[in-house]
Amino acid sequence: MRRSIIQCLLGTSLSAAVISPLWAFQAELVSAQDLLAQGDNQSAYSQLRATELEHSGNPEYDYWLGVTALRAGEASHALMALERAILRQPTHAGARMERVAALVQLDQLETAKREIKQLQALSPPPDAQAAIARFQALIEQRQQAKNGPQHQGLLGVDIGYDSNPQQFPNEIAIDPLRPDIRRVVEELIDLGLEPNGDPSMFDKQVFSRDASSYQRLQGNYQGLFPIDSQSRWRINTTGQAQRYTEVAAQDYDLTLAQAQLGYQRDLAAQRTIMLKGSALQGWSGPSQSRLLTRWGSGVDLRHPIGLDSELTWQLDAQHNRFSAANNNYDSGRLGVQLNTNYTALRTRLTAQIEHEWATGIRDGGDLLHLLLGAGIDYPLSDRHLIRANLNHRIRTYQEDGYAPFNEFSATTRRDRIWQARLSWLHQFNTDWLLEASADVERRRSSVNFFDTRRYQTQLALRYLF
Repeated sequence: MRRSIIQCLLGTSLSAAVISPLWAFQAELVSAQDLLAQGDNQSAYSQLRATELEHSGNPEYDYWLGVTALRAGEASHALMALERAILRQPTHAGARMERVAALVQLDQLETAKREIKQLQALSPPPDAQAAIARFQALIEQRQQAKNGPQHQGLLGVDIGYDSNPQQFPNEIAIDPLRPDIRRVVEELIDLGLEPNGDPSMFDKQVFSRDASSYQRLQGNYQGLFPIDSQSRWRINTTGQAQRYTEVAAQDYDLTLAQAQLGYQRDLAAQRTIMLKGSALQGWSGPSQSRLLTRWGSGVDLRHPIGLDSELTWQLDAQHNRFSAANNNYDSGRLGVQLNTNYTALRTRLTAQIEHEWATGIRDGGDLLHLLLGAGIDYPLSDRHLIRANLNHRIRTYQEDGYAPFNEFSATTRRDRIWQARLSWLHQFNTDWLLEASADVERRRSSVNFFDTRRYQTQLALRYLF
């Protein structure tokens, strides 16, 4: 008798231990469904997401996690949860219907069309058939828009402050104790630095950098012209004019005109390749004399990594010709960039290696340039965005030089440059964008003369059309 009672109590305890988590699980689902019914999609998603590690793999849980994630605007996470539900329950029509919606949001239209075929094979009821028809119409509309010409434009006006337009040290003092110091003085004057003494005399010359406010006007046009369903032409043109307020900095006034033509083609597995050619012309100074002519060509290969990341490989070559022939060089660059979308932010990681081949008598000769960069976009709301970028550059010249700037002893120059930028963007509507930003740059060089600090602030208003 006692044994039967003990067995009964043990059985009751075990049943309670099993049923209690099931009740809690069902209560979580009911609570999330109630929040969805009230329109509180974000809370419903947050509630289910908190228990994903515990309940992932249960088709019912994964289905509702996918539904709440989709309603909360997290299409990538929704797609992952819904695919888990379909993997364990292939005939789950609701999960397949929500998966179509997630694929459409992610612009994976061909995959969405294949999913619709799977749905139709399940003989959906009339309500589901009507929803499928709406998805088919939306997909057709998006594909037609995607296959038609597209145009985007930007006009902007910026005002800002630059602490060091010349990118020179705070102060340069030169005492002409050697005969060839005159060439150094003349070079600095040619660069736009004005001494406080009489350059025609062998007096000590002191050069100071000149901070200045500036104004910038810019315009950009991007056009897409389809060739067929898998290939298209891309055109990108940019014009920019920047003018400094202080007379001493106006030698660095700059005007740029740039154009790029690219041929883009879709490959298998959602990859794309683009072949591109570009041209740039630059003018500088108060008289806007020719500064630089550049021709370039390159290829970009993009492919997804998982559901949330995209990797871009870049290979470029450039032909650069300056007004001062001793600055001419040709270059080749290999780069890679990884863009990743997370729940609350987007990140960018960049790495580049570039080699410059000096074609004239350039001090230091050829140059090897390495870049490592990272960036974050953090949306504060639908209209506000914080953007941060940090770059580290290493520039190593391949030959000894720079003797006039290193106590007349030739040496190898190597610069380490840190650059940071913080921006706040506010989009008033589909047409107007306001951006406030601050930039800081610190350069440390093996030739101390080239150690510099620079910071800029900028306020920009842009019209998008």
